[in-house]
Parts: sequence; C-alpha cells; structure tokens
Amino acid sequence: MKNNTAPKEFPIESRPGPDFNFFFYPLPGIFALTVCSGIFLMVYYIPAFTQAFSSVERLNGQVPFGWMIRRLHSVGGNFCLILMLLHLLRVFFAAEYKTGSKSVWAMGLLLFLLTVWTNFTGFFLPLSQAAFWGTATVLSNLSSIPWVGSFLVEFLRGGKELGGMALVRFYSMHIGFSAIMAFLLFFLYQHRAEKNNPRGIRGGWTAAVIAGLLLTAVTFAPDWFSDPLREAANPLLSPERVSPPWYFLFLEETLRFFTGSYPFWSLLAVLAFFLLLFLLPLIDRNPERDLLLRPVAVGLGAALLITLVYFSLLGAANARYGEKIVLPDRPLSAEIIRGAQVFAEKNCAYCHQVGGREGRREGPDMTVVSQRKRTGEWVRRFILNARLYQPGTTMPRYEIPLRDLEALSAYLLSLDLRGGNFRAVERTLFLNYGPYVNR
Repeated sequence: MKNNTAPKEFPIESRPGPDFNFFFYPLPGIFALTVCSGIFLMVYYIPAFTQAFSSVERLNGQVPFGWMIRRLHSVGGNFCLILMLLHLLRVFFAAEYKTGSKSVWAMGLLLFLLTVWTNFTGFFLPLSQAAFWGTATVLSNLSSIPWVGSFLVEFLRGGKELGGMALVRFYSMHIGFSAIMAFLLFFLYQHRAEKNNPRGIRGGWTAAVIAGLLLTAVTFAPDWFSDPLREAANPLLSPERVSPPWYFLFLEETLRFFTGSYPFWSLLAVLAFFLLLFLLPLIDRNPERDLLLRPVAVGLGAALLITLVYFSLLGAANARYGEKIVLPDRPLSAEIIRGAQVFAEKNCAYCHQVGGREGRREGPDMTVVSQRKRTGEWVRRFILNARLYQPGTTMPRYEIPLRDLEALSAYLLSLDLRGGNFRAVERTLFLNYGPYVNR
C-alpha cells in the first residue's frame, strides 16, 4: 500500500538560526583565567608610586612562575577585549541585536567599554616609563574633549599631576570594574546559553583555537601585550618613544582632527554617537537581517570601522617621533648646536614639533617662540617653571644646568620661520657629532 503521507517539516520558527556567538564562547574562560592571575598579582603588588615598579620587578624575577602569571594576566585581559570587539562586530553585521531582549545589546556595549577601561587602568599599574608616559598621552588626549575633558582628566589623576593619587585611583578602578564585568559577563553568558546552547562542536573548536593563540602569545610575543619593564617611571624625562595602548592609538589623531576645528559640534557628535549606539535596537526596527539587504546600516558600520583603523595606523606612526633633529638651514653657533642637543636629550619632541615636523602635537610648535618675540630670559624662566606663566599646564619643571638652559633658549629663538628653511639631521648622529654635522 502506497504511503501518501508527506514527511513533516519543522516550522520556520523552530529551525535553529545562524550561530553568531562563537567569539563569545571562550570569553568566560579567559576572563576567569585573567581574574585568578590578577588575584595572585595583588598579593605582591604595592600600589605606591615609589614602590610599584620595584614590586612588579620582584614579582617578575624572584617569585616562582611570577613572570608567567603576569604574562597570563596581561595577555588574557587583551584577549578579552579583542574577543568582545569581534563579538560585537559579528552581532552588528549579522543584525542579531534585532532579536531577543533589547537590553542585551546595551549590556554588551557596556561590557565592552568596561573592558577597554579596565585594560587601560591595568596598563598604568606597572609604573614603568612606558606605562607612565603612555597613560599621560591618553589623558592628555582626553583633556582635549571640549568643556568636559579637563574636569574628567583632573578627576582621574586626583589633581594636576599624574602621581601617587592617580595610581591609587587606577588600582581601585581596575579591581572595581573587573567585579562589574564579572556580573555582566555572567548575565550575558546565561542569556546566550539559554538561547543558543554554546556547548556545540563549533564552540569547542573556537575555544581550543583561542586557547592556542593565547599560549602562543604568552610564550613567543609577551611584549606585545605586557609591559617589558625596561625602566621605572621618571616624570621629569620624556622617553624616546611613547605609545599608548593599541586600543587607544586612534584617540590622539581623531580628537586632534575633530575637536580642534569644531569643538562644540565634535562634542555633540560624540554624545549623539554613543546615544544612537546604545539605542540601536530601538531605532533600527526593520526585521530584515540579510547583510545585502541592509546597505545603509552595513555601510555606516564599515565606514566607522575603516575610520578607526585608519586613525589607529596614523597614531601608530605618530608614536615614532624625534628620530631627527630640526635645525635652521644656515651656519649655527656652538651654543645653538648645544641647545639642539639638549632639546633632543630631554626628548622635547614628545610634546613639540618644529615647523610641523619630527614631533608630537601635544604642545605648541616651537617656532611660536620667535613668532611671539619672546626674550631669552623669558624662555629660560618658562622652562624652569612653566606653571608660573600658564597655571594648569602639564609641562613639568625642569632642572637644567644654567649653561645648557641658555643654549636651549638660544636654539628655540633660532627657530624662526621668517629666517629661511629648516633641515633635519639624524638624532643619533647629531647627539654624537653635532659640531661636525653642522659643517
């Protein structure tokens, strides 16, 4: 007898949808590893400005397996951030935020922002020269946000300077925000476990691959994510190279590009951007999830991603400053040559360019000294204590021998755009053979 009964098909609602959560699978495990290693580090770390670096050095060199625990903590924190970023990108481009609870998207964004800030506060804690000046760079960039930037940065520092009070505040935020992250991560993982059942083959393979990458980074590329501990922080000496954390590389170029010309509109745009981002599930009510049928949303998301990558590359390139010394293209006196050497030795290019070249744009271009017709006496007094002339400036006090101070002021006064062209000389060559390079 012929069976005419057609096979039953699952209704559309019961078919499992595409799984876009495999970046989220290993996140709780890596976060737990990071927290456990952090608890171990807390036993030996001393959150005092004069002892922080030495305590981390002692942990790294004298405590059994301390170096490995510190690497696991640093690499684990950065991997949490990378995975969270990739997960959010997947959720956005797959339009997964249109399904389920609307608050889950906002909690995911909040978790990502907390991950960024927790990593940043931990970046400062070793208090090495790289950590100190990298943090100072980020805070200086944040201070350029119109109207609210200076207040925010002063609150984070606990005053006008980046010192012991800032260290205690960053240490407290690092621990406190980690606890909030644990709560949010637990909630999101429970929600996605009920919705997608992450105990699948794909989740296992993803976790295995991420674990292999983490162990590879810990073993072969620890300095990519953890502080190499080359020297203790010295607030009076800018380093030859400074680089903020990789996730803040875009910040300097972006803020300088927008806030310098349009302060009010740039602040309004930043606030509107974050508001629209958090309210995205309420704004985008179109149920369509196909990537090709959402050209506007996908185009805006891709444009934002490309912009961030572009400005991050500019920020990475800008971290290499002061490789050459800019000199007036004419015969120079021995005093001016010595002044240029002092300028290089004190790493003044950390904050200042000369004629728009060979330096960072934190402070004014050094050609303004001659343009404003400053006297040598005024320049010397300003270098010794800039806050007498500009209260609230981030420029520290410098203790320079009188002869070098006079030479430095002579060099700065010689940087006159009306006096002709400039030429650039290799830093190392000029420091060793300055008088001969001038010939």
